[in-house]
Amino acid sequence: LELGTSALVKGDHIVIAVSEDMSKNATFWETPVPKALEPTLRHYNDEVRPFLMARWGEHHAHLWVKDRGRPFKPQDFGARIRDVTKKLLGISVTPHFFRDAAATTLARESPTDAKLIRSVLGHLSFNVAEQHYIQAQRIEAGRDYAAVLETITKGTA
Repeated sequence: LELGTSALVKGDHIVIAVSEDMSKNATFWETPVPKALEPTLRHYNDEVRPFLMARWGEHHAHLWVKDRGRPFKPQDFGARIRDVTKKLLGISVTPHFFRDAAATTLARESPTDAKLIRSVLGHLSFNVAEQHYIQAQRIEAGRDYAAVLETITKGTA
């Protein structure tokens, strides 16, 4: 993301706009940054990023910078996410897992809204979303089955 083109910091809100050439499926995508995240992103953009860049003499529009002010490359994000999740959770989680978890959670929490998965993930068709919906149904079926087994087991003990 670059300030002024794909990361737009406006007076009362911040917008992320991904152009066709930046997306996997060549479609434009735009969303406001959630209000709960805005203070953190504004602090980073107004104080942390300029500090890191000035300290090392870097000059560019990339939003995300490393500790020496250089821009993060696309492959850097996956490695950083895996490192941080390993440190915080004890297991390494890939960025794709967050997409999978978001889609499956939406399908589980609101099956009637499962059709929104397509736009959340930026897919062109509902086929991938449908896979998450089916996965969510399997999770619920497995939990229901475990509950029945527990009830039967307790009844015979």
